[in-house]
Amino acid sequence: MADPRSGADLQARLGALLRQRGSVVASPPSAGTTAPTPAAGVADRVADAVPADDWTARIEFLRQAQRVREARRRTAERALPGTEVAPGVRCIEFRAPLPPCARDPVPWEAGEGAAGPLVYLDTETTGLAGGTGTLVFLLGLAWHDGDALAVQQWLLVSPGAEERIYRAMMDRLPENPHLVSFNGKAFDLPLLAARLRLSRLRDPLAGRAHWDLLHPLRRAFDSRWPDCRLQTAERRLLGIERVDDLPGAFAPQAYTAFLRQGETAMLGEAIRHNRDDVVALARLLPALRAVYADPSRFDADAAAIGRRLAQAGRPDAARAALEGALHDAAARRALASIHARERRWPAVEALLAPLAEGPRPCALALERLAKIAEHVHRDRDRARRYAERLVAIAPTDPRHRRRLQRLSRSSA
Repeated sequence: MADPRSGADLQARLGALLRQRGSVVASPPSAGTTAPTPAAGVADRVADAVPADDWTARIEFLRQAQRVREARRRTAERALPGTEVAPGVRCIEFRAPLPPCARDPVPWEAGEGAAGPLVYLDTETTGLAGGTGTLVFLLGLAWHDGDALAVQQWLLVSPGAEERIYRAMMDRLPENPHLVSFNGKAFDLPLLAARLRLSRLRDPLAGRAHWDLLHPLRRAFDSRWPDCRLQTAERRLLGIERVDDLPGAFAPQAYTAFLRQGETAMLGEAIRHNRDDVVALARLLPALRAVYADPSRFDADAAAIGRRLAQAGRPDAARAALEGALHDAAARRALASIHARERRWPAVEALLAPLAEGPRPCALALERLAKIAEHVHRDRDRARRYAERLVAIAPTDPRHRRRLQRLSRSSA
């Protein structure tokens, strides 16, 4: 059966496909001649006059274009840093003068310290949305080796070598690693697990102990900083300012430019960005330990830190962190809550009394003091006075009105 589509329609569709592929296109060969080799400098042009029925020449032309692209990519590959450890896989090694980090328990987590070596992990991918179409083209790993931090970056030069990059990485991964990442629980590890499943390989990182530094950083500074990105933490906590850093959002574009045009400049910047991120993790971990030990020194949210320390089963550390920030009303209330759980009512009243005085008393402090007066001291008159002040500052709250009515009936 004849194809109902016209030759012009087929020609337009082929041109669109060529543009999408970024193929090298030159003038088509004439009948009875050999197809010319595509020129490398005209990668984005499509021939306007191509015989609609000469599909053999067109297919041969596309094959030559692909060969030119592959040759250009192989030439660019030799200019990349690192060494080839497998076909399509390069390993870039770097050592940073960084002393070993303590493997003691982190204060914001319940549990013991790291049983194995700390392994810092960060990935660069072809997209930020995840899914089966997203490749991990650069995997950065680092661990302490003596007085230095040994960084290994695994670069996927050819997308077809994805299985080989994971096998090479697993051969060098330290035994029983304790992972440290930045948003790795939500992004990096799920994506790596999906890619390993697609490659039919076991996941060497599944079930490993993991400290994700994004969450304790947000808890401490979400109410203090404009954002809690890794580079913001570097600048504000570590005093490190990156110069000419390629944002992580441009990493997919850098990898695509390398595959299509053999462009290595942007890919080199993405490699440096990944290396700086991994080293920053090793610096950020001890800095966050110091923040949780003394929040007021770093202008951190002491109340949020104290609540987290108490949830992690470290009440002594929570009290120590909050007692150094009693100038903060939220820290006073958080410390009062810890004393209330331990039924230290005089300490609770001493902490909340300053908040209940003045022209703008704290409703939360007044409410807790009213409960203590009514249920602990059985002093309904004092509880009623607190309730009257609560109704005065929050007249629309039905809870305060009901409390005042109940106490008034009881006093009568």
